[in-house]
Amino acid sequence: MKTAIRRDGWGIAHVEASDRQAAFEAQGWVAADDRIWQMDADRIKAQGRWAEIVGAKGAKEDAFFRRMRLSDKCIADWSLLAPETKEMTEAYANGVNRWLQANKGQLPEEYEYHDLLPATWEPWHCLAVYKIRHVFMGTLHRKLWRGYLLATCGPEVVEAMQGKINDDSVIASFDEPTLDLLAGLPEVLETNSELLDALADIDGGSNSWAIHGSRTASGMPLLAGDPHRGIEFPNVYHQFHMRCPEFNAIGLAFPGVPGFPHFGHNEETAWCITHGMADDTDLFIERSDLDQVEWEIETLKVRGEGEFEVYCGSTDRGPVVIGDPADKIALSLAWTGTVGRDTTFDSLIPMLKSSSCKELEDAVEPWVIPVNNMLSADTQGHISFKIRGRVIERAEANRWIPVSGEAATPWAELEPVTFDQLPGVTDPPEGYLVTANNRTSNSGPYISLDFAGPARYDRISELLETLTAASMSDRESIHSDVVSLRAPEIINAVVNHASKFTHPWGEWLLDSLTNWDHELSEDSVEASMYAIIRRRWCESVGERLGVSVPNFGAPGWPSAEAASRMLADAAVVLLTDNKQALIPGLELEEDLENALSACVDETLTELQLRFGDDRDSWTWGRLHRMFSPHLMASLIGKAQHLHPPVDGCPGDSDTVRCGSVMPERGERAYAASVARYGFDLSDWDRSGWVVPHGVSGIRGSGHDLDQRQAWLACELIPMVFSDELVKETEVSYFEL
Repeated sequence: MKTAIRRDGWGIAHVEASDRQAAFEAQGWVAADDRIWQMDADRIKAQGRWAEIVGAKGAKEDAFFRRMRLSDKCIADWSLLAPETKEMTEAYANGVNRWLQANKGQLPEEYEYHDLLPATWEPWHCLAVYKIRHVFMGTLHRKLWRGYLLATCGPEVVEAMQGKINDDSVIASFDEPTLDLLAGLPEVLETNSELLDALADIDGGSNSWAIHGSRTASGMPLLAGDPHRGIEFPNVYHQFHMRCPEFNAIGLAFPGVPGFPHFGHNEETAWCITHGMADDTDLFIERSDLDQVEWEIETLKVRGEGEFEVYCGSTDRGPVVIGDPADKIALSLAWTGTVGRDTTFDSLIPMLKSSSCKELEDAVEPWVIPVNNMLSADTQGHISFKIRGRVIERAEANRWIPVSGEAATPWAELEPVTFDQLPGVTDPPEGYLVTANNRTSNSGPYISLDFAGPARYDRISELLETLTAASMSDRESIHSDVVSLRAPEIINAVVNHASKFTHPWGEWLLDSLTNWDHELSEDSVEASMYAIIRRRWCESVGERLGVSVPNFGAPGWPSAEAASRMLADAAVVLLTDNKQALIPGLELEEDLENALSACVDETLTELQLRFGDDRDSWTWGRLHRMFSPHLMASLIGKAQHLHPPVDGCPGDSDTVRCGSVMPERGERAYAASVARYGFDLSDWDRSGWVVPHGVSGIRGSGHDLDQRQAWLACELIPMVFSDELVKETEVSYFEL
């Protein structure tokens, strides 16, 4: 029997296969058909060969992944997977390779800008693509940030910037040798500033919620949410549906990866995740042990510049990723994705076959990366929450900063937290569950210091609390909500202390913000003023710490963008927790008044210069624009036309509808919902989904931008599932 591939009006493929292997083979074929350059680029990055395409801009990134031995680790992990898991990746690879063979000479436009044609897809490449998408979702940059601040400002400032944390998560006592150790890093970090900038991951957060049947009109659960990541073209997720005798499942896949690791449903169970924000990375400062490292030299090819050599070596704690033998000081890294056996992929088939929340949770027990907050619902009427992923508890100091390799315990000697120790709950009395990257438990094992604030979680909970007969129509009002629960705290501080402004419109600004509804809608003028005041405050804190925004990336900082985001969060915490006196130059009440008054003046002046004196034109949608860069177009000038259009964007990082900003980029949106979905367990065909652009990554295909308007309007397109509806909505048919 041949495999049937039907595409609906949105170009989304619906596969009917005779067996499991044929289904995965078809998934590989369709992924290649829609996204071959994207998945090829991801595996090339994981192999440390990106510079072969983009030149010197990719060289330091290549060196990092070579040093991590990421390819070697993927091969080793693949070899130890369960037999059925290996067969799944082999079938997927067969599908990709069949497509490559059938489409020689018909590759996407991106291949016209470089000479590296797609090689044969190997099964382990699926793991490489998955790892490269998650390697920097941990705490690497935050630990560099805190290490620098600790050495320059002291532990009191660092702890205050963290905001409210668990009593158990306190800074360990730091002595002078620790501070001296940290102070030795700036030169190494300066030398590697381009690398650190290239490795900055943009992860804006995520939302998800489950509503029990006791609160729905149908009496069956609803599950919905939206992942937040850096907006890019093609979109990170790929919509797909496959049916065979063993399972009938639909969801959002990673191009290059089989199954639906994050979001999807079968005939009985639905699942979704948010980032668990886990501390999954440690950095070790290496000095004395560098003499014992057995260094190997690898040769990297750089487009247009020939070859260069990179030293690769490891200590007992992990690979040396920053620094060289001559530096006499370096950083080694331990990450859950490379320490120990990674069995994440062994969960993928059991997830597709799970018939209940309980079976789904059993299915993900082997999960390693990343640590997720998983919500699920089943047709028996249950809703459930469970943290999945590898959690390793270390010494308290490791939670905050890079630590001395000489005193650290190698991860290989530490046991992961058992699956049953990870927090979870089923059918809560409230009748709903919410996760929004917030701290999900006040007890149990240590997960992280770096959770998101409660604003999105609290707002979604407020909205759900009012629903007693919820339906899919209520989903849109939640997804589109742009009320900031964080804004009142910041505005109150400004209004109460900004009394020395000189701009003639200063009083009008304060009155406007006082009476504002805290909605960051596109037509809101108040949202623009609030956002710029917030940024100006962040800049003033940075200047007083000795690092102004233009100088992010200076010695001791992680990357410009990562540092910018972290400083923005920390500066707001200091203001709203009334701890700004810890910052040099802000010790006195008068200092705070002067600083916030200056923010008011600077905000009004900036808006006048940018948009003129017509204050009605200072709208958030005009200021807050969303750019979705195409990776190739961002690096090669001839490919600029591959960028999709730029759109206005409501919301910010504290609103349910995400449109995250960072001081480094002004008010440009850098992260937003890379998908939205709603699963209706009373009738799967009433479910819906949407991605920012479309299912295809090929510009001009017709399905590259066809979901854009629905996404902008917070609408969903049909998630076609039943066999009858699949055939009814069929636009094209192909047999594999």
